[in-house]
Amino acid sequence: MLSEGYGGPGGAGGPGYHGQNATGPGGGNGTGMGMIQFDNSQLITVDILLGMANICLLLILLYMYIGSYRKFKSQFTFGLVAFAFLLLIQNVLFTGFLLVYEGFKGPGMGGPIFFLNMIEFFALSVLIGVTKE
Repeated sequence: MLSEGYGGPGGAGGPGYHGQNATGPGGGNGTGMGMIQFDNSQLITVDILLGMANICLLLILLYMYIGSYRKFKSQFTFGLVAFAFLLLIQNVLFTGFLLVYEGFKGPGMGGPIFFLNMIEFFALSVLIGVTKE
């Protein structure tokens, strides 16, 4: 016999509803994909490490752009130096905020910051590769 769900007969969830999904209590991650889930604090730690890696890549890029500017003295290479410098400041500030301010570590913030930092990491890697040639 089915038991009454939450809220009595005809209540939320209907008869037989016990607040569980088809996998039983606590089973699955709700996505149907069986992916590993990370705690937000774990993702924030990875985000901080990625931010530091991006800072290192930006320092390398800035060093390369300054070398090009000294060699060519063109307005374009000066623009590259300014771009890399401003992006470096942005990364230092944001990574610092992740380390210091709790507001940047709010629930659900780890995932979006992770993907943005990963995209930036690969973009900076491509820029360094192209600049080396």
